[in-house]
Amino acid sequence: MSQELEIKARAVPGGIPVLGHVLGFAVWPLKFLDEQRELADITAINLGPKQARIVNNPTLVRELLVSRTKDFIKAGPLYDISSAFVGNGLAISEGAFHRRQRRLMQPAFQRSRMPAYHSGMREAAEQMTARWRSGQAVDVHKDLFQLAVSVIGNMLYEGRFTDEMTDRIVWAVSTASKGIGWRSVVPAAWTHTLPTEEFRRFTRAQQALHGLGDHVVAEYRERDDTDPEHFLSMLLAARDENGDPLSDKELRDEVVTLFSAGSATVATSLAWALHLLSIHPDVEERLFTEVTEVLAGRPVTVADLPRLEYLGRVVTEVLRLYPPAWLLPRITPADTELGGHPIPKGTYVFFSPYSIHHDARLYPDPEHFDPDRWLPERSASRPREAYLPFGAGIHQCIGNNFALTEATIALATIVAKWRLRRPPRAKVGTRSAALLEPVGLTLVAKRRAGRTPAVAASAPAVESPGCPVTAARPAADA
Repeated sequence: MSQELEIKARAVPGGIPVLGHVLGFAVWPLKFLDEQRELADITAINLGPKQARIVNNPTLVRELLVSRTKDFIKAGPLYDISSAFVGNGLAISEGAFHRRQRRLMQPAFQRSRMPAYHSGMREAAEQMTARWRSGQAVDVHKDLFQLAVSVIGNMLYEGRFTDEMTDRIVWAVSTASKGIGWRSVVPAAWTHTLPTEEFRRFTRAQQALHGLGDHVVAEYRERDDTDPEHFLSMLLAARDENGDPLSDKELRDEVVTLFSAGSATVATSLAWALHLLSIHPDVEERLFTEVTEVLAGRPVTVADLPRLEYLGRVVTEVLRLYPPAWLLPRITPADTELGGHPIPKGTYVFFSPYSIHHDARLYPDPEHFDPDRWLPERSASRPREAYLPFGAGIHQCIGNNFALTEATIALATIVAKWRLRRPPRAKVGTRSAALLEPVGLTLVAKRRAGRTPAVAASAPAVESPGCPVTAARPAADA
């Protein structure tokens, strides 16, 4: 594939002795990535003593994710640090072990299973908004984090998942995300375990999540009232080609992975969605119009999802602007090439869905929030590899349909009854940690009081590619 392109590669100037390009990468990562994209298809940098490449061409990114996975494997600081926290679950594992785990996990995440999880998603959103009061300033990222954790908790531990468990997981995952973020771009491993208060918090977070995962698995094994269609029942019953089940540690690692990656990514995406709707009232009003017309005052159901076409495009556009897994690494296990340019053994190879999604050559006016850029007539010519919120290939996120369903249901539930606005003079920042997270996002909630849409005629009917759960064309690494 790459031989058909005129690929440009360039060494990046401006490195600092000893540190190389660590400072720019760690302190101003999004600006640094934007600069790399404009320099060349592949840029060469140094992270301390380590060589690294940043792949900015989406065709080359797809090549390393889909057709050449043995040449570019999941390894490096991000995976080393993350594995200490979540174990060897799908988000971390590689090779034959990953293929085995994915085959065993896949039945629980098939699209046909989504209706079984729907009611828990809707109930969690209803419980969250029931705590709001009109005029209240809401820490939406925190509330949405609790929502996402409770959805997974009740899916795994139905009827026994407590608020205290939710709070413990939210704290543990938030703490780990901050720690994993800076460690992933600082190659000096000795700095990762310095006996600081931050390291002690990181260790406590790891222990808390592992302990809870062990408890959930052990307690579920002892129950005699389990449903064979329950998520954990399906995992316990799964067998590989040798007839072997998942071990307790393997189950624990997947439970911990679900709680960490599965909750944080959804919460972050929903938080960005509410932020964007709060500063684009025209989009929010049009979305309210659609939700009102489709639901007619009812709670959202699975049958409603294909008709929420504009909502599907809103979710897709949010994930373009703010893909949670904004930067992902690979490493070369042997000397290789990409785009005709040599890459030595042991080189870190990074790619950024965020950078690709903000490329003006692929998305005109890329910083503008425009859900209608996903109308069929406007998106049909865009290459598939230009949109990677869920990765691609054998490591494409196994929970993409679950995440999109949850986001769609949560937003429909919120928008139907609430309008959220950013307070005057409030500023929202971006933290580039393990995920791309909002900072300082407080919104004022106003109950709609049963009013009808103000612009019901302003949104012309258009053909849609289908259910919003699949409108995002799913391609965090799993």
